[in-house]
Formats: sequence, C-alpha cells, structure tokens
Amino acid sequence: MPNRLKQFREAQGLSLVALAAKVGTSSQEISHLELGKRHLTVEWLCRLAGALDCHPWSIVSEDVDEGLTEQERVLIQSFRTLPEGERHALVDALVAKARGN
Repeated sequence: MPNRLKQFREAQGLSLVALAAKVGTSSQEISHLELGKRHLTVEWLCRLAGALDCHPWSIVSEDVDEGLTEQERVLIQSFRTLPEGERHALVDALVAKARGN
C-alpha cells in the first residue's frame, strides 16, 4: 500500500533512527514500512501518527485534510511545529477564547 510516511518523517526533520526511537522500533522496520515491504496496520498507523503529530489516516491518504480552508491548513501546520508545552497552552487559550473567558 502506498504511503506518505517518509514525507511526514522528513517534514518533521526526523531521521529513520529518530523516528524509530520515538515509536520503539528499529530504523530498518521504519524503512520497510516506508517502502511498503511491511504492512501498515492500524496499530502502526496510530503509533507513527503519535510520533509524527498527524492523523493516522493521513499517512496513507491525502483525503484527511479535505474540506479544510487554506487558513486552517496553515494553522495546523504551524501548530505542529510548536513544542508540546506551547501546544497545550495555545489550545487552552483558544478554548477559553471560544467560551468567551
């Protein structure tokens, strides 16, 4: 099955070794998944998506972002570049703003 795993890994600036360490596997396993030599199960998609900060299905399909405006895509891409702590703070601020607090 064709996938975009390598594209997501490179967009995050991760080497095979770095992504493998994040998901608890070997760089050879990641390479095999990227090349389609190993099947991307739902479990793999979820593990990889957590490490790559993306939706699991976006690794195998481009349709996940369908329906988003360009502004929403930019917001999501920008959000994904933030450190974890800043992401939480931003989400908290947005939720408070939306609730009128």
